[in-house]
Amino acid sequence: MKTIEKLMKLLIRHSGSSPIHNCILYLNNPKKNSNYKDAFGQMNESGGEVKHNYCFRTGSITKTFTATIIMQLMEEGVLSLDDLFLDGLNQTTRKFLKELLLFEGINYSNEITIKNLLQHRTGIRDYFTDDDRFFEHVMKFPFQNWEWKTIMDKYFEYNLNKKGVFQPSKGFYYSDTNYLLLAVLIEELTNMPFHEVLEKRILDPLSLNDTYLEFYQEAKGSTPIISSFYGSNDLKNINSSFDWGGGGLISSTNDLDVFIRTLLSGQLFNRVETLKLMTNFDDGSIINITSKKGRNSYGMGLQQKKIGDYNFIGHNSAYGGMMFYDLNSDFSIIFSINQLSSSHKAEWLIKKLVGDFIS
Repeated sequence: MKTIEKLMKLLIRHSGSSPIHNCILYLNNPKKNSNYKDAFGQMNESGGEVKHNYCFRTGSITKTFTATIIMQLMEEGVLSLDDLFLDGLNQTTRKFLKELLLFEGINYSNEITIKNLLQHRTGIRDYFTDDDRFFEHVMKFPFQNWEWKTIMDKYFEYNLNKKGVFQPSKGFYYSDTNYLLLAVLIEELTNMPFHEVLEKRILDPLSLNDTYLEFYQEAKGSTPIISSFYGSNDLKNINSSFDWGGGGLISSTNDLDVFIRTLLSGQLFNRVETLKLMTNFDDGSIINITSKKGRNSYGMGLQQKKIGDYNFIGHNSAYGGMMFYDLNSDFSIIFSINQLSSSHKAEWLIKKLVGDFIS
């Protein structure tokens, strides 16, 4: 595995404004009886051992779990993807969110569908990335515990609702707010806390014993968690409960591999049509297209990365995490570099792994 070690020497830097202190990596191909897992680097600039089985914050990889639950509820007839989002909420919540999206001064909140939320086609702003004041508040009050209403209070306080990007269905705009709202919907339709629904429907059935919703569930076991960084800021002691349905899971490479393989084999659904619908990448939600470097598209809580001859499906995260699986070759790639300011390095790494190692 000298090629991988060379890549890690290029990737890992303990200095600079956005240091990458470590990478935890898992490559799996049962078809070729190939399984590789390793950890590189150290916990932080002061050192600290990192092992391949350590846990980490998954960030937006959580969105695939949230979307899976929505698709299960659709199968069960609890909802339709074309249902209007606000119609699925109780009267109090509906009133609170009645001016969720204004575009050019017109209120389009009543036109947002569940499908729009899944595909990031609502035009809703991101509560975390679209106003610097949210992160500034987090850093000023690092121990604050967040609930979805306190998050949305900030969203309204910053007038993000009045700065819609477009009318629902008229474009693609990636926003964590969409998946926070889907988690709200899940809670109201099931009459259960979101983390309990996750446990009941996915985590417990798949025996994902390293995976839990941080700050909402107790840690499972005593496996260390690798610190994530935002630039030079160590986020170890930051309460990130605001990530919730859009990015709040702690997990391991092994658990994520089990999850994405089980999901894309259709085992989490009762009908094959449900998975086909979830993995429909021809509905206009293209993130970017580059002829030489591949194509990235968005379905419903899933991304598609076409790199060379591989058609990877899964999700990435702002923490520099990747969870992708190619059904045809049976190859999966799971890793995290745990640095919010260097997600482009994670994109570089996955392309190098495919081009220089997997191929």
